[in-house]
Amino acid sequence: MSILIPLAYLLIGVLLGRFLPEIKNILAKALTKIFIPLVIIYNLLAYQAGTALLALFSVAFCSLLFVCGLVLWKNRLTALTLSYLNVGWLGLPIAIALFGDEASHIIIAAYVGSSIFGNIASSLALQSDMPWRGLFYRIVRMPPVMAVIVGLALHVLPLHLAQNEYLSILYEVAKQMMSLAGMGVLGIWLYNSKVSLQSLRESIPHAIVRAVVGTSMVALFIVGCRSLGYDLFPDSIWALALLPLLPPAANIVVLETYYCGTGNSAQTIVCGTVVSLVLIFVFSFILMEI
Repeated sequence: MSILIPLAYLLIGVLLGRFLPEIKNILAKALTKIFIPLVIIYNLLAYQAGTALLALFSVAFCSLLFVCGLVLWKNRLTALTLSYLNVGWLGLPIAIALFGDEASHIIIAAYVGSSIFGNIASSLALQSDMPWRGLFYRIVRMPPVMAVIVGLALHVLPLHLAQNEYLSILYEVAKQMMSLAGMGVLGIWLYNSKVSLQSLRESIPHAIVRAVVGTSMVALFIVGCRSLGYDLFPDSIWALALLPLLPPAANIVVLETYYCGTGNSAQTIVCGTVVSLVLIFVFSFILMEI
Protein backbone atom coordinates (compact mmCIF):
# COMPACT_ATOMS: atom_id res chain seq x y z
CA MET A 1 0.00 0.00 0.00
CA SER A 2 2.96 2.34 0.50
CA ILE A 3 3.31 2.65 -3.29
CA LEU A 4 -0.02 4.53 -3.23
CA ILE A 5 1.57 7.40 -1.26
CA PRO A 6 3.67 8.82 -4.14
CA LEU A 7 0.72 8.25 -6.48
CA ALA A 8 -1.47 10.25 -4.08
CA TYR A 9 1.14 13.02 -4.16
CA LEU A 10 0.99 12.89 -7.96
CA LEU A 11 -2.79 13.26 -7.84
CA ILE A 12 -2.38 16.29 -5.56
CA GLY A 13 -0.09 17.76 -8.20
CA VAL A 14 -2.68 17.18 -10.92
CA LEU A 15 -5.26 19.01 -8.78
CA LEU A 16 -2.80 21.85 -8.22
CA GLY A 17 -2.29 21.99 -11.98
CA ARG A 18 -6.04 22.54 -12.31
CA PHE A 19 -6.52 25.14 -9.60
CA LEU A 20 -3.09 26.58 -8.69
CA PRO A 21 -0.59 25.89 -11.52
CA GLU A 22 1.69 28.84 -10.66
CA ILE A 23 2.74 27.13 -7.42
CA LYS A 24 4.99 24.78 -9.40
CA ASN A 25 7.77 27.39 -9.49
CA ILE A 26 7.71 27.76 -5.70
CA LEU A 27 7.66 23.98 -5.18
CA ALA A 28 10.49 23.46 -7.66
CA LYS A 29 12.71 26.07 -5.97
CA ALA A 30 11.98 24.67 -2.50
CA LEU A 31 12.71 21.17 -3.75
CA THR A 32 15.95 22.08 -5.51
CA LYS A 33 17.38 24.51 -2.97
CA ILE A 34 16.05 23.19 0.37
CA PHE A 35 14.61 19.69 0.57
CA ILE A 36 16.98 17.79 -1.76
CA PRO A 37 20.15 19.42 -0.31
CA LEU A 38 18.97 18.66 3.26
CA VAL A 39 18.37 15.00 2.40
CA ILE A 40 21.76 14.71 0.68
CA ILE A 41 23.63 16.38 3.54
CA TYR A 42 22.06 14.14 6.19
CA ASN A 43 22.80 10.99 4.20
CA LEU A 44 26.43 12.04 3.85
CA LEU A 45 26.60 12.75 7.59
CA ALA A 46 25.56 9.12 8.05
CA TYR A 47 27.80 8.05 5.15
CA GLN A 48 27.79 4.36 4.33
CA ALA A 49 30.47 2.53 2.38
CA GLY A 50 29.67 2.24 -1.31
CA THR A 51 27.92 5.60 -1.72
CA ALA A 52 30.71 7.07 -3.85
CA LEU A 53 30.82 3.92 -6.01
CA LEU A 54 27.07 4.17 -6.62
CA ALA A 55 27.39 7.84 -7.62
CA LEU A 56 30.15 6.95 -10.11
CA PHE A 57 28.03 4.13 -11.48
CA SER A 58 25.17 6.58 -11.99
CA VAL A 59 27.44 8.85 -14.05
CA ALA A 60 28.56 5.88 -16.17
CA PHE A 61 24.95 4.65 -16.49
CA CYS A 62 23.71 8.02 -17.77
CA SER A 63 26.74 8.52 -20.02
CA LEU A 64 26.22 5.20 -21.82
CA LEU A 65 22.54 6.01 -22.38
CA PHE A 66 23.55 9.42 -23.78
CA VAL A 67 25.91 7.76 -26.27
CA CYS A 68 23.19 5.27 -27.25
CA GLY A 69 20.81 8.17 -27.86
CA LEU A 70 23.33 9.94 -30.11
CA VAL A 71 24.04 6.76 -32.08
CA LEU A 72 20.40 5.76 -32.57
CA TRP A 73 18.68 9.14 -33.04
CA LYS A 74 21.55 11.48 -34.04
CA ASN A 75 19.98 14.22 -31.90
CA ARG A 76 21.50 15.78 -28.79
CA LEU A 77 18.21 16.72 -27.16
CA THR A 78 16.84 13.21 -27.67
CA ALA A 79 20.03 11.76 -26.21
CA LEU A 80 19.64 14.09 -23.23
CA THR A 81 16.03 13.05 -22.56
CA LEU A 82 17.08 9.41 -22.86
CA SER A 83 19.86 9.69 -20.30
CA TYR A 84 19.15 12.51 -17.81
CA LEU A 85 16.50 10.89 -15.59
CA ASN A 86 14.06 11.92 -12.89
CA VAL A 87 15.96 10.16 -10.09
CA GLY A 88 15.27 12.55 -7.21
CA TRP A 89 11.69 13.71 -7.71
CA LEU A 90 10.18 10.43 -8.92
CA GLY A 91 12.75 7.73 -8.18
CA LEU A 92 13.27 8.48 -4.49
CA PRO A 93 9.65 8.37 -3.23
CA ILE A 94 8.87 5.24 -5.25
CA ALA A 95 12.09 3.49 -4.15
CA ILE A 96 11.30 4.19 -0.49
CA ALA A 97 7.73 2.97 -0.99
CA LEU A 98 8.88 -0.28 -2.62
CA PHE A 99 12.12 -1.07 -0.79
CA GLY A 100 11.98 0.87 2.48
CA ASP A 101 14.01 3.76 3.87
CA GLU A 102 17.32 1.96 3.29
CA ALA A 103 16.78 2.43 -0.45
CA SER A 104 17.09 6.20 0.01
CA HIS A 105 20.88 5.86 0.39
CA ILE A 106 21.07 4.13 -2.99
CA ILE A 107 18.78 6.50 -4.87
CA ILE A 108 20.34 9.63 -3.36
CA ALA A 109 23.82 8.43 -4.39
CA ALA A 110 22.46 7.78 -7.89
CA TYR A 111 20.80 11.21 -7.85
CA VAL A 112 24.06 12.97 -7.06
CA GLY A 113 25.77 11.21 -9.96
CA SER A 114 22.90 11.87 -12.38
CA SER A 115 22.76 15.55 -11.36
CA ILE A 116 26.44 16.05 -12.13
CA PHE A 117 26.03 14.21 -15.43
CA GLY A 118 22.84 16.11 -16.27
CA ASN A 119 24.39 19.53 -15.85
CA ILE A 120 27.42 18.62 -17.97
CA ALA A 121 25.36 16.87 -20.65
CA SER A 122 22.80 19.69 -20.78
CA SER A 123 25.54 22.28 -21.28
CA LEU A 124 27.13 20.20 -24.05
CA ALA A 125 23.86 19.25 -25.74
CA LEU A 126 22.11 22.61 -25.56
CA GLN A 127 25.04 24.97 -26.08
CA SER A 128 28.08 23.43 -27.69
CA ASP A 129 30.19 26.58 -27.22
CA MET A 130 30.05 26.42 -23.39
CA PRO A 131 33.62 27.11 -22.09
CA TRP A 132 35.08 24.53 -19.70
CA ARG A 133 35.71 27.15 -17.03
CA GLY A 134 32.08 28.24 -17.12
CA LEU A 135 30.96 24.60 -17.10
CA PHE A 136 33.04 23.83 -14.00
CA TYR A 137 31.72 26.93 -12.23
CA ARG A 138 28.14 25.97 -13.03
CA ILE A 139 28.63 22.42 -11.72
CA VAL A 140 30.16 23.58 -8.44
CA ARG A 141 27.25 25.99 -7.87
CA MET A 142 24.60 23.29 -8.34
CA PRO A 143 22.63 22.78 -5.06
CA PRO A 144 23.17 18.99 -5.09
CA VAL A 145 26.93 19.41 -5.60
CA MET A 146 27.15 22.11 -2.92
CA ALA A 147 25.19 19.79 -0.61
CA VAL A 148 27.70 17.01 -1.28
CA ILE A 149 30.59 19.32 -0.40
CA VAL A 150 28.89 20.50 2.80
CA GLY A 151 27.85 16.98 3.77
CA LEU A 152 31.34 15.55 3.29
CA ALA A 153 32.90 18.45 5.21
CA LEU A 154 30.52 17.94 8.14
CA HIS A 155 31.08 14.19 8.00
CA VAL A 156 34.81 14.44 8.61
CA LEU A 157 34.38 16.86 11.52
CA PRO A 158 34.04 15.23 14.99
CA LEU A 159 30.59 16.72 15.59
CA HIS A 160 28.54 13.47 15.60
CA LEU A 161 25.67 15.28 13.91
CA ALA A 162 24.22 12.07 12.47
CA GLN A 163 23.12 11.09 16.00
CA ASN A 164 21.41 14.43 16.66
CA GLU A 165 17.70 13.83 17.33
CA TYR A 166 16.57 17.17 15.93
CA LEU A 167 18.51 16.69 12.70
CA SER A 168 16.97 13.25 12.35
CA ILE A 169 13.49 14.75 12.64
CA LEU A 170 14.41 17.49 10.15
CA TYR A 171 15.64 14.80 7.75
CA GLU A 172 12.36 12.87 7.98
CA VAL A 173 10.36 16.04 7.32
CA ALA A 174 12.62 17.04 4.40
CA LYS A 175 12.34 13.55 2.90
CA GLN A 176 8.54 13.61 3.02
CA MET A 177 8.43 17.16 1.63
CA MET A 178 10.83 16.13 -1.12
CA SER A 179 8.43 13.38 -2.17
CA LEU A 180 5.35 15.61 -1.89
CA ALA A 181 6.90 18.57 -3.73
CA GLY A 182 8.57 16.43 -6.39
CA MET A 183 5.51 14.38 -7.27
CA GLY A 184 3.38 17.54 -6.99
CA VAL A 185 5.46 19.39 -9.57
CA LEU A 186 5.37 16.33 -11.79
CA GLY A 187 1.57 16.22 -11.50
CA ILE A 188 1.31 19.89 -12.47
CA TRP A 189 3.44 19.24 -15.56
CA LEU A 190 1.25 16.28 -16.48
CA TYR A 191 -1.92 18.36 -16.19
CA ASN A 192 -0.64 21.36 -18.15
CA SER A 193 0.99 19.46 -21.03
CA LYS A 194 -0.75 17.99 -24.05
CA VAL A 195 -0.32 14.24 -24.45
CA SER A 196 -1.40 12.68 -27.74
CA LEU A 197 -1.45 9.03 -28.74
CA GLN A 198 1.21 9.75 -31.36
CA SER A 199 3.55 11.40 -28.85
CA LEU A 200 3.10 8.46 -26.48
CA ARG A 201 4.01 6.05 -29.28
CA GLU A 202 7.16 8.04 -30.00
CA SER A 203 8.19 7.74 -26.34
CA ILE A 204 7.91 3.94 -26.27
CA PRO A 205 11.14 3.22 -28.26
CA HIS A 206 13.06 5.53 -25.90
CA ALA A 207 11.65 3.69 -22.88
CA ILE A 208 12.54 0.30 -24.42
CA VAL A 209 16.15 1.30 -25.16
CA ARG A 210 16.50 2.80 -21.68
CA ALA A 211 15.04 -0.31 -20.05
CA VAL A 212 17.12 -2.82 -22.03
CA VAL A 213 20.47 -1.01 -21.89
CA GLY A 214 19.95 0.28 -18.36
CA THR A 215 18.79 -3.03 -16.89
CA SER A 216 21.80 -4.77 -18.45
CA MET A 217 24.13 -2.21 -16.86
CA VAL A 218 22.47 -2.52 -13.45
CA ALA A 219 22.63 -6.31 -13.54
CA LEU A 220 26.30 -6.29 -14.59
CA PHE A 221 27.14 -3.75 -11.88
CA ILE A 222 25.47 -5.74 -9.11
CA VAL A 223 26.93 -9.07 -10.25
CA GLY A 224 30.36 -7.49 -10.71
CA CYS A 225 30.33 -5.91 -7.24
CA ARG A 226 29.31 -9.15 -5.58
CA SER A 227 31.90 -11.19 -7.48
CA LEU A 228 34.56 -8.77 -6.23
CA GLY A 229 33.28 -8.97 -2.65
CA TYR A 230 31.50 -5.58 -2.59
CA ASP A 231 28.05 -6.47 -1.27
CA LEU A 232 26.61 -2.95 -1.34
CA PHE A 233 23.38 -2.43 0.62
CA PRO A 234 22.37 -6.12 0.30
CA ASP A 235 18.79 -5.57 1.52
CA SER A 236 17.88 -2.94 -1.06
CA ILE A 237 20.50 -2.92 -3.84
CA TRP A 238 17.83 -3.94 -6.34
CA ALA A 239 16.34 -0.48 -5.93
CA LEU A 240 18.83 0.33 -8.70
CA ALA A 241 16.49 -1.63 -11.01
CA LEU A 242 14.22 1.43 -10.88
CA LEU A 243 16.75 3.60 -12.73
CA PRO A 244 16.11 2.15 -16.22
CA LEU A 245 12.35 2.64 -15.72
CA LEU A 246 12.51 6.33 -14.80
CA PRO A 247 11.42 9.10 -17.20
CA PRO A 248 13.43 12.13 -18.42
CA ALA A 249 14.21 14.73 -15.77
CA ALA A 250 11.75 17.65 -15.70
CA ASN A 251 14.77 19.91 -15.23
CA ILE A 252 15.67 19.39 -18.90
CA VAL A 253 12.93 21.73 -20.13
CA VAL A 254 14.05 24.36 -17.62
CA LEU A 255 17.63 24.15 -18.92
CA GLU A 256 16.44 24.12 -22.53
CA THR A 257 14.42 27.28 -21.94
CA TYR A 258 17.43 28.93 -20.28
CA TYR A 259 19.98 27.96 -22.96
CA CYS A 260 17.89 27.94 -26.15
CA GLY A 261 14.69 29.83 -25.41
CA THR A 262 12.64 26.80 -26.50
CA GLY A 263 10.62 24.10 -24.74
CA ASN A 264 10.68 21.26 -27.26
CA SER A 265 11.49 18.68 -24.60
CA ALA A 266 8.35 19.32 -22.52
CA GLN A 267 6.11 16.92 -24.44
CA THR A 268 8.83 14.26 -24.49
CA ILE A 269 9.25 14.55 -20.73
CA VAL A 270 5.51 14.30 -20.04
CA CYS A 271 4.95 11.38 -22.43
CA GLY A 272 8.04 9.64 -21.09
CA THR A 273 6.66 10.10 -17.58
CA VAL A 274 3.34 8.51 -18.52
CA VAL A 275 5.09 5.51 -20.11
CA SER A 276 7.46 5.20 -17.13
CA LEU A 277 4.59 5.25 -14.62
CA VAL A 278 3.05 2.29 -16.46
CA LEU A 279 6.37 0.41 -16.40
CA ILE A 280 6.88 1.19 -12.71
CA PHE A 281 3.35 -0.02 -11.92
CA VAL A 282 4.10 -3.33 -13.69
CA PHE A 283 7.45 -3.55 -11.87
CA SER A 284 5.71 -2.91 -8.53
CA PHE A 285 3.10 -5.59 -9.26
CA ILE A 286 5.84 -8.12 -10.07
CA LEU A 287 7.64 -7.29 -6.81
CA MET A 288 4.47 -7.82 -4.81
CA GLU A 289 3.90 -11.18 -6.47
CA ILE A 290 7.45 -12.45 -5.79
